[in-house]
Amino acid sequence: MLNDDTTAPGHEFSGLGDVVSLTSAPQQIADHILSGIAVGALPEGTLLPGERTLAADLQVSRSSVRAALLRLERLGVVERRRGRGGGTFVKNARPEALAPMAGRIDEFHAERRNLLDARAVFQNSLAATAARRRTEEELAELRELAETYSRLAEAAAARTADAQFHFAIARAGHNPELVRMAIDIDTKINAGFRHDPFSAELFDHAVADHAAIVEAIAEGDADKAGRLCEEHFRYTTIVPRTT
Repeated sequence: MLNDDTTAPGHEFSGLGDVVSLTSAPQQIADHILSGIAVGALPEGTLLPGERTLAADLQVSRSSVRAALLRLERLGVVERRRGRGGGTFVKNARPEALAPMAGRIDEFHAERRNLLDARAVFQNSLAATAARRRTEEELAELRELAETYSRLAEAAAARTADAQFHFAIARAGHNPELVRMAIDIDTKINAGFRHDPFSAELFDHAVADHAAIVEAIAEGDADKAGRLCEEHFRYTTIVPRTT
């Protein structure tokens, strides 16, 4: 967890907490969320995760998350609703509210492109390794997870099911370090909120992709499994977001 009292210049911490580093933890958290809003990763009406979840995902204290959300509320980019069905929701951010993030947005785009590229390359290796090492039980699990995904044509549920499918591929490589690395890069991309693009077109494409990847793994065709998995991840970075 980030020590919120850490103010030494250049102080950083590694691992899953790389999303938030140094100086003011609340400001770092606010910038992370504001960047996501500015680039459309968190559209208007999005319900942000609760304070406890955000704190765990970003490895900071709940008080830092609370302070960050208060800053964003004062900027007018989020609103808190009380009672049943309440929570913290993204508002339609005013241009003047996003103006302070102009330079950070370009940086955010560059960082995200690099992370998505790294993820696609790494997932190629994971699928290829799974094709060589998977057991029959793991193959059956992959078939089941692909089938489960095909029945979840709703953004949040489908994103979660997709992640479960690909983490199962990582586990089929029988190397806990590969699983750890997969979790690490996924967290850097989705920390605090899973927001890979989603649309009906993407969903149908992903259903077909998953089935093809599973069959390549079943056949033990490492090159094909890796190529299909990398293509699957790259496709999600170029289709325009609709949800």
